[in-house]
Amino acid sequence: MNHMLLKFVLAAPLLAAVASPTFAQSCAPCGGPSYKIIQQTVYEDQPVTVRRLQYQKVEIPKEVTTYRPVWETEMRERRYTVAKPITETSEREERYKVMKAVWEEEIRDQSYNQVRYVEETEMRERRQTVMRPVCETQYYEQQIRVQRPVTETVMQTQTTVQYTPSTTLQTQYVNQGQYVNQTVYEPGPTRNRLRWTGGTNYVDPVTGRAMYDRPGLHWVPEQRPGTYQQVQTYVPSVVAQQVPVTTYLPQQVTQQIPVQRIRYDEEIQVQRIPYQTTRYESVEQVQQYPVTVRKPVVERIENKVPVKVCRWVEEEQVRKVPITTTRMVYEEKVEQTPVRVQKWVAETSTVVETKLEPVWTEQQMVKRTPRVVTMRVPLDSYGNVIVAAPAPTITSYAPISPSTITQKAPTEAQKPATDDEEDSESPMEDVERGGPMAPLDDAQRPSLTDEAPKDSDPTGTPSLDKPL
Repeated sequence: MNHMLLKFVLAAPLLAAVASPTFAQSCAPCGGPSYKIIQQTVYEDQPVTVRRLQYQKVEIPKEVTTYRPVWETEMRERRYTVAKPITETSEREERYKVMKAVWEEEIRDQSYNQVRYVEETEMRERRQTVMRPVCETQYYEQQIRVQRPVTETVMQTQTTVQYTPSTTLQTQYVNQGQYVNQTVYEPGPTRNRLRWTGGTNYVDPVTGRAMYDRPGLHWVPEQRPGTYQQVQTYVPSVVAQQVPVTTYLPQQVTQQIPVQRIRYDEEIQVQRIPYQTTRYESVEQVQQYPVTVRKPVVERIENKVPVKVCRWVEEEQVRKVPITTTRMVYEEKVEQTPVRVQKWVAETSTVVETKLEPVWTEQQMVKRTPRVVTMRVPLDSYGNVIVAAPAPTITSYAPISPSTITQKAPTEAQKPATDDEEDSESPMEDVERGGPMAPLDDAQRPSLTDEAPKDSDPTGTPSLDKPL
């Protein structure tokens, strides 16, 4: 562990010095070889086989059977029964009874009793006890406290308001309008009625598609003809008029007015007030009064009246009534009727049906894959890049059969590392797996002595085939 830590501490400054282009250029004045590290993108061509789906037309013969209608006329026998009416007339005797009126005259006794009243007057005596009132006058003394009025005259100052009339002219607007007859049209009521409508095309407002409405009976709103009515309308007409207006202006007036005051003096007066006392004495009275009595007297009045009486006598009569009888006689008839019959005749024909069949075809294509290459470029003493003419290279690819192409197995998708996971890696792990912080090889590590680099020191051969 301590050996690895010491190796990391010694290699860290060297990595920073080698990786920086400025460090390579700063060594130029020292007299040693200088170089520059550059990165270049190289594209590699790889042959790839691609499968494409294509469709080919294939014609397939097919037998189709169709049926053609053929109309033929044939005679059919139709049997039906006809009913023929036969009318017969006969007579029959009908006996019925009739009530015949017979009038007879007879004497009817309608005598009655008549009552007559006779009036008679007689005197009758009636005794009764009557309570006769007896009135007596008595006196009693009563003291009364009386308020006697005393009138005094006093002069009092009174302020009154008197109004003086003043006439002015004011403008008044009067409406002298009148009623005018106007003709008003009132539309008739609208009712939905069934009407036959033809087929129409319309656009559905929801989907925007063209739709077709089939003909048939539909509820169609139909409005009846309107009516005209005379309506009286008031038309206003405002006219300005000058109207005299009388106003009263107030004015205060002071006057001396005599005012009578009444004061009351208290006095006690004694009065004798009479009052009556009534007592009743019983007295027997005898009265004679006439009585009128009505006595009935019955008288017999004879009255005999001749009366005609109707008597109904039953009588039998005979009459002949004609009777018409209709009977039906049925006959069977035969009728020949031509009928058109439709028959279907089968016909077989061959039809060529075209179908599209999918076919997968393989094609050779060249795929270019980019790759980044890091290389050292030597510099001259002035810091310019030394350009060497490269040897001409010819790259050719031999035709590859589809059987020689192998496909790589799919790699498993990995979850990308988060910032916390990247930060959790220690520098020692990066050194051990050869990362950017790993120490250089012996050929790449610069000398640790105090001697400056020389031009004779090997710089390495640049190549584009080396990985990063």
